[in-house]
Amino acid sequence: MRVGAIATKRVIFGGVAVLVIAALAAGVYGIRLPMMTEAWVRSTVAGMGMAGPLMLIGLMVLAIVVSPIPSGPIAVAAGALYGTLWGGVFVATGAILGASMAFGAARYLGFDAVRRSSNPVLKYIAKPRSQIRLMLIIFTSRLIPFISFDAVSYAAGITCLSFARFAVATCLGVLPICFVLAGMGAGMAQGGPDWMWIVALGGGITLLPVAGKWLWDRA
Repeated sequence: MRVGAIATKRVIFGGVAVLVIAALAAGVYGIRLPMMTEAWVRSTVAGMGMAGPLMLIGLMVLAIVVSPIPSGPIAVAAGALYGTLWGGVFVATGAILGASMAFGAARYLGFDAVRRSSNPVLKYIAKPRSQIRLMLIIFTSRLIPFISFDAVSYAAGITCLSFARFAVATCLGVLPICFVLAGMGAGMAQGGPDWMWIVALGGGITLLPVAGKWLWDRA
């Protein structure tokens, strides 16, 4: 068996394990996922003690893998509970694990099928492309909030992009947003006005891809 295939399976199994842990904890604590607002996440996790960070990470993984579940409220709640630094670390950990699981599932289950397909759209997706260009696409998409994080992770799995490069691009792109959202939650919890500056910073980060394209076109 190829080393790459083994690594992909480990990613999938690891992601499944995280989801199972989150699901078990949800059952124990009577958690109802459709109620996942910032206030609900904060009140639920706050009563879990040392298991709180693990639940936050598990909820982030679940939010990435299951599209209808929003991840923003979880990130804000993490900052309110654990501060900008640790809240951002927990959120980023869950986001990266979730993205890796989505990528691994698509790669393991759909990569070969897409290449055997005669569908022109799938053939276009499967077409060999520059690894650097695909990394830039992933990185840029992570900075734009209205582009589905989930969909990008799944779609990347059926391209020729390697998992290592996907992970690097995802980490670089997701860290700023995770810490901005956690900082927003921390600022709002403290009742100070500084969180407005964090919102402005987040808006500036999301505009970086637009500014980069504008400069590229005029270079």
